[in-house]
Amino acid sequence: MWTSLEPAATSVEPGSGTGVRLRVRNTGDTVEEYRLQVVGATAGWARVEPDVLRLYPGAEGTAEVRFAPPRTPDAVAGPTPFGVRVMPRETPQAADIVEGQLTVGPFTELRPELVPLVVRGRWRAKAAVAVDNLGNQEVTTSLSGRENGDAFTVEAEPSSVQVAPGRAGFAELAIKPGQVSWFGTTRKHPFTVSVLRAGEPQPTELRGTYLQPSVLPPWALALLSLLLAALIAFVTLWFRASPEVSTQAKEKPEAQVQLPTKPDTKTMPSAPPPSPSAPPAEKPPSGDDGPKDPPKKDGGGGGEQKKDKGPKLETLHSDFDPGGYLEVKEGQQKDGTYVGQSPDLTGDKYGRNQLWIIHRYAEDNTVALEAGNAPGKVLDKNGGSNIVSIWHADPQALKSGQLPANQKWRLEDAGDGRFRLVNMDNNECLSDTQNDKSALTGECGKYGGQKWKIENSK
Repeated sequence: MWTSLEPAATSVEPGSGTGVRLRVRNTGDTVEEYRLQVVGATAGWARVEPDVLRLYPGAEGTAEVRFAPPRTPDAVAGPTPFGVRVMPRETPQAADIVEGQLTVGPFTELRPELVPLVVRGRWRAKAAVAVDNLGNQEVTTSLSGRENGDAFTVEAEPSSVQVAPGRAGFAELAIKPGQVSWFGTTRKHPFTVSVLRAGEPQPTELRGTYLQPSVLPPWALALLSLLLAALIAFVTLWFRASPEVSTQAKEKPEAQVQLPTKPDTKTMPSAPPPSPSAPPAEKPPSGDDGPKDPPKKDGGGGGEQKKDKGPKLETLHSDFDPGGYLEVKEGQQKDGTYVGQSPDLTGDKYGRNQLWIIHRYAEDNTVALEAGNAPGKVLDKNGGSNIVSIWHADPQALKSGQLPANQKWRLEDAGDGRFRLVNMDNNECLSDTQNDKSALTGECGKYGGQKWKIENSK
């Protein structure tokens, strides 16, 4: 057989289509059937019409090879070789591959994200910027923080991120206040992070909020003012009502020597009558040597008192294959730490990061999940997103159940001893995503890994 590709090289933009013509001639002496198939990196978005040519000896046929690269990172920008396999049915050993080259045009699509949108810290705070490259060529982005006045600074590390097609790049944000807030309420500082792609004139701006609580709570200043006022009043009253101290002591006169004289018996008073003698102390009865110590109270039973083992620690195991245990990522205890999932119990490595204290509130059939390795911090659906992390909770609210909606979850029976955890803020179910980032909430019933089994800690 004889084959030819016309043209041998062509170009196409992602999201559109193009084609080349394949010519096949039967140079044998028998009728032959040729099967045509595209091979190489372009095979996933290419086709041949028709894919079978039946030719008599000396006859020639043509087929159209169509390329339609998607507008996704799978269609990498630049020249890509391809081939069309021509397979004779009667003589398969004479198969041939006709080679050509397709150049895919570039396109750029970035999706930056600030995680989390709200950060909190008295002395400093941290956040992260994730840049997803949805285009088909490698891009370089630069990041810079813009604060509101001199109240605080925002610095990105690293300041530039290079991201391959279909991948994501990350940079840490360090937020430092200009001065510490010692008294007062929590201060709210908006800030902006600019993400600029090389070759673009305008950056993409991400807006977040930095919450700076005061070192001392508001009531401490009021209490200090009351104590100071009480001290001033006490000192004032003390100096006004200062008592005058007088003494009856007199200077002792010098002793004078006098000769003894005979006492006047007529004027001397008679001696006082002797006082009646005190009655003798009552002798205790025989056999009793004195008062006895009061009897000691017996605790009853004589055994040791049972020690309080503390709150019950439990695990949450998803039904995803392989099922993951809900855990605090890397055993961290700070606010905003991602909550993810691992198929193994990692107690030997991180301690209690996969143990949870489940607070149940019967009045509205909800629960709160307190992290075993971070007391006082509960499972929190971040506001404005579906990312799940741990965040501090007010102790009284955790005890009474008066928590915000994004920190409360509803248990729904899913059968087979499992439950769905539905967030009270967005009515979405906690999902085992099996990735290296955080767990997420998603539409209930739409995704797998939304059924959890509550188990006792090992």
